[in-house]
Formats: sequence, C-alpha cells, structure tokens
Amino acid sequence: MRAAWTVFRKELTDAVRDRRSWMVALVISMLSGPLLFTLMSSFIAGIEERAAAREVWLHEPERAPTLVNFLQRAGATVRTAPDDYAEQLRAGRLLNAVLVPPADFESLLAAGESVAVEVLFDDSHERAQPLVRASLSLLRAFNREAGVQRLLARGVSPQLLAAIELEEQNLAPSQARGAQLLFIVPWVALLVAVFGALSVAIDVSSGERERGSLEPLLMNPVPVGELVLGKWGVVMVYSTVIVLLTMAGFLVSMRLISSETLAALMQLQWREVGIFCLVLLPFAGLMAAVNMLAATFGRSHKEAQTYVSYIAMAVQFAAIVPVFAPQRDAFWHLFAPSIGQLSVLMKTLRGEPLAAADLVVPALVCLAGMAACLLVQSALLRRESIIFARG
Repeated sequence: MRAAWTVFRKELTDAVRDRRSWMVALVISMLSGPLLFTLMSSFIAGIEERAAAREVWLHEPERAPTLVNFLQRAGATVRTAPDDYAEQLRAGRLLNAVLVPPADFESLLAAGESVAVEVLFDDSHERAQPLVRASLSLLRAFNREAGVQRLLARGVSPQLLAAIELEEQNLAPSQARGAQLLFIVPWVALLVAVFGALSVAIDVSSGERERGSLEPLLMNPVPVGELVLGKWGVVMVYSTVIVLLTMAGFLVSMRLISSETLAALMQLQWREVGIFCLVLLPFAGLMAAVNMLAATFGRSHKEAQTYVSYIAMAVQFAAIVPVFAPQRDAFWHLFAPSIGQLSVLMKTLRGEPLAAADLVVPALVCLAGMAACLLVQSALLRRESIIFARG
C-alpha cells in the first residue's frame, strides 16, 4: 500500500498543477445549486403571482354580462382579449385561456338552453398550464351555479344529481409534494458524480499513454494493482470534492429561495444532504473506476473522451427508468447502479423511512463493480498491446 500512496501523491500533484481545469470544476460545482434554485424560485414565483391575480380573458365580454358578474363575484379580474388573441396564444405572449362566448349568450342562458363557449389556449407553454386550469375551474364553477339555479327554478333539489359526496384526503405529506419539485437535485447529483473527474480519469490513463509516460511508470518495481489503486484514489478525491461542494451549494441555495410556498414545500436539510453523500460517494467511486477502465482502451485523449461520454449518457438514461417503471421503488432498483441511487435519493426527499438495505445494497453493488473494474484495468496494463498503443 506504500507504493499506492506514492503513486497517489504523484498523480495528485500532477493534477493540481492544472489549476485552470480544477478551478473551473470547483466553481461550477459550487454555483450549480444556487443558480438552479434561483432560476426555479423565480420561475415558480412568477407563476404564483400570475395565478394569484386570477385574471380571466374574454373576447367581447359585453356579450356575457352574467358570466362577467359571476367572475367578479368570485374575485377574478376580467380582461378583454385582443383581436389577435389566437396568434398571441400560439406565440406565448398571451398565456391564459381566452373565453369566447357567442353573441346570443344571454338569450340562450335565459331560455335554459346549453350555451357553447369556446375556450382557446395553448398549454404547450409550461407557464400557461396553471393559468389555464384556473380559468377552466372558474368556468366550471359558473356552469355548476347556473345548473343549480335552473333546478331550483323547476322545484328540483340539486342534491338529486349528487349520488355521492366526495371527501378528498391527500395522504401525501408536504415534503413528498416538495420532492416533485426537487426531482432535479438527485439527477444533477448523479451527473456530477459522473462528470466530476472525467478529465482526471482520462489524464491518468490514456493521457499517460499518449504522452509516453506510462511505460517508464510501469518499469518501476511497483505492483500494477497498487499503481491502478493510486491513480483511482486521485480520481476519487476529485469526484468526492465536487460531489460535496455541489451538495453544499444546494444546501446554501435553499436559504436563497424567495417564494414562501416553495420554501415550505422543498425540504433539503443536513439530514438529507448527509444521506445524499452516503449514497453518492460509493457511486462516485464506481464511476471513477469505470471511467478509468473505459479511458484505458482509448489510444488518445480524444478517443477516451468518446468512450466516457457514452458512459455518462448511459447513466442519464438509466436515471429515467424509474419514471416509467410500473412499480415505484421496486427492490430490484437497488441492484442497478444509477437507478438504485436515484430511488434512494427520491425516497429521502419524500421523507420516507429508509431501510438498511436501501443504503447497504447500492453501496455493496458499487464497491463490487469498482473492485471488478480495477482488477480488469490491472490485467489490461500487463498487456503490451495496451501499453504501447498510440493514437
């Protein structure tokens, strides 16, 4: 192990000399959390402000004074839609729905007939969806009130239409609802664990071979296994530091959220950050070993970048699998790297209790995969076809 420690110090010294690369990596990891939450907070706060305004847009509102009266009694502000409302809806300049009552709205309503009211909207814009839902909800409320009045006018109890009374109880705690907003945190954390030290992993493997410094290094009386272990230790240190700084950035950024509703829903405290680190560090160790192994096959720095980029892509796609899985948090997820980590991190955000298997199984899988990758790389570095290959 003394030889591995010597190799570790040598590789760490070489990596630290490239100040520009590691400074950029550290700064980005520290700023990613605050920047992400600042953008999310401003986006949601803007939606809340527009939804709180309770604006309803009508085309020629003078056609439907009864509807206008109801909306005003409900606390909504009635706006007159511009003539080119269809174009503005498609372009995203007008986000809310536009109600278009017919010219004979009042006469049909007074006659007790059904009135066809066009509702135009474009919900492909995410910011428009809550506004459209609010306008549709007010329109349905007017429909219910008008229907009740018609029944009462005919001496019919409105309760005859209500065969059952719904008593809704949402069992999801506020922390679980907030986890839906914080879903991006585990995903970003996984990507950071993968991308955190890609450059270092490439440099200590294919970079050494491309520079021609791998052969003299292997000529030293150092076991190949300890040589690989020392190089892996440097990559792991970089990954660990970047993961920790990213999580610290997320923790600090929670204090910068301007929306009270958002701050109440999203709970990311020291407990959650600690569990995140316990889950992510073994995964970072596995990714360090996998990236080093993949880069070993690259005869040049450019070729190695191609290999490790496909690994990062596989991790991103694997993280999406639980979204389409028929069962949430299935036990087999724990045995799949990336999928298991994401499942445990989401359970943590939802405030659900974690079993010992949730932490132990993914860690053991990562440690086993890491050991296998290091052993394979040690075997490869004993082959002349690998050592003397050039791009």
